[in-house]
Amino acid sequence: VFLVTVPILVQNVITNFVSLIDNIMVGMVGTEQMSGVSIVNQLIFVFSLCVFGTISGAGLFGAQFFGKGDMKGVRNTFRFKLMLNLVMAAIGVALFILLQDDLIKLFLHEGESSGDLALTLEYGKKYLHIILIGMVPFSISIAYASTMRETGDTVMPMIASIAGVATNTLLNWVLIFGFLGAPALGVQGAAIATVISRFVELSVLVVYAHANTKRFPYLVGAFRGFAIPVSLFFKVFKKALPIMANEFFWSLAITMRNQCYSL
Repeated sequence: VFLVTVPILVQNVITNFVSLIDNIMVGMVGTEQMSGVSIVNQLIFVFSLCVFGTISGAGLFGAQFFGKGDMKGVRNTFRFKLMLNLVMAAIGVALFILLQDDLIKLFLHEGESSGDLALTLEYGKKYLHIILIGMVPFSISIAYASTMRETGDTVMPMIASIAGVATNTLLNWVLIFGFLGAPALGVQGAAIATVISRFVELSVLVVYAHANTKRFPYLVGAFRGFAIPVSLFFKVFKKALPIMANEFFWSLAITMRNQCYSL
């Protein structure tokens, strides 16, 4: 149990560490930049928890199917995760684009040392516009990583997360501050680094998984079609919805608490 649990723990910590790295390193540039990035990451936090809720519900079935050797069942739950995560990513991107000003302004209020609120809003929007690109590879990565864990491989998802964080940290240093001949992009550099790190993490998972189809037989033919038995779809959705709702309301509560502090 310890050997299975520790890699999952490390991966989850590292996955959430990406946003913290952005906040810390952008904070070295300026207060408004850090505030803008921090606010956007609060909003992205809600989306991330919703995705985790989705895969947790579907994962109940994936582990059961794998336990009884039903690779077709595992394949269908993997497809369910991919489709629902991508739908959620599309909805999230649309909402963030349409409501970007209103959402960021929820955290912007005059105070004794609030800084330039207009600049904070501008930096937040610059960061958000780029970071939204990373929501798609993040959603796909979570589908791969969770299914791999459910089928007995907890180490490779951890390695992929470490690769992503290492990439993010290095590129933050290069792109935020303009080292190694790169332009100093500040907030936008942090966002670009994060998006690239998401693609790196996804690439590690995809290449490894599809190069080892004997280890992950459920991936054979996984993309030949996305048809899922209707009865299974609603059965999985019925289990996933309460968990997703729980994660959504919990993350929303944390975010709204932080919003109250901004008053």
